[in-house]
Amino acid sequence: MYRLELVGLADESRLPCVVTLRDADDDICELRLDREGARPLVFRSPVDFEDTLIELRKELERQRLLLLCNRFRRNAFVSSMARQMSTGLSCYLVSPGRPVDPEKLVDSLGPAPREVVVLAEESAKYISDWIGGFDDDDDRLS
Repeated sequence: MYRLELVGLADESRLPCVVTLRDADDDICELRLDREGARPLVFRSPVDFEDTLIELRKELERQRLLLLCNRFRRNAFVSSMARQMSTGLSCYLVSPGRPVDPEKLVDSLGPAPREVVVLAEESAKYISDWIGGFDDDDDRLS
């Protein structure tokens, strides 16, 4: 169980919430977010928890909310190996021009400060630029 906060994008208000995870008997990964005064959000995946986190993020953004967790940081990167080894519950925090650092593997649902949590679109651009930075280096070497 993770006790986290949601942030309302309209006014930066903070809402406490609880995220629980369950590996069902039929190999289904289930993520549930509960908050006072709202119906629970429940997402399931036969693959891993990363899929449920992606769906949760889409729904929260639709509701104009951000979950203050590591996975939703600007610089959170999920490699296929991290997904396999942690059932999608770990991510790397990357820096421009630097390769993935195994020491920067964090719990995806660990709490994160508001200033580093962004919308999915901004995060995707950051990660795309980060990956693109390595392509530029490769071009200069050839």
